[in-house]
Amino acid sequence: MRGILCLFLFFSIAGFSQEREWLQGKIVSRSKLLSGIYVANVNTGESVLTGKGGYFELMGRENDTLMFSGSLFIGYRRALDEIDMKKEMIFIPLEENDLSYQLSEIMIYKVSAESLGIVPKGRKKLTPAERRLYTANSGGGLIPIDMIVNAITGRTKMLKKALEYEKGEMRKEKLLRIFDEKFIVDNFGIPAAYVQGFVYNAVADPEVVSILNDKVGSKGALQMRLGVLAMSFNEMIQEKDQRTKAVK
Repeated sequence: MRGILCLFLFFSIAGFSQEREWLQGKIVSRSKLLSGIYVANVNTGESVLTGKGGYFELMGRENDTLMFSGSLFIGYRRALDEIDMKKEMIFIPLEENDLSYQLSEIMIYKVSAESLGIVPKGRKKLTPAERRLYTANSGGGLIPIDMIVNAITGRTKMLKKALEYEKGEMRKEKLLRIFDEKFIVDNFGIPAAYVQGFVYNAVADPEVVSILNDKVGSKGALQMRLGVLAMSFNEMIQEKDQRTKAVK
């Protein structure tokens, strides 16, 4: 009886120590159509769809398998390991299928309230995420009802996170204006299929963020820092390829 009790306690503790945690991830691909991709934890059956920019959140733990699928991408499975669980965000590379190229000629034209004469020219422009956050933190009348409700529901916290993601997208676009994809491939040795993932990884680096935020930031300093990050990123790609070959 004592032995059975010990075994029960052992497995209970082991199960508790491996409880699932919230994982934050992002799809990276040459395609810019990264929202609406199906992400599922095969072990739990839970699933979500990626948001704008390919971001997603899902519960998981080491040895769980995540499945990714979308009409424009080749299906992919990823077994979570100890390294993944320690990352603030995991980047998932997806390869486009033939259908994605059929949508490459779509043109999108931007119409703003300023161009239509609704908002006076020169007024400070808020990004969509900044507008949502401002609305969540303000309210009409003597009592800001929206702010109280949002504080209770946690919506404000979610909007702050969305604003950070949006800033990351803006930094990514700025970096690619300074060093385009061809330059990154030729000078840092990043495989073409992984350039977008490398850029997202780079704009999360505090030193890169500081340089990009500086209006007179040094292009040379940025290139040197990217070179350091590229070495680590290429090592990560090699580790991923080795794990993939081991599974096959």
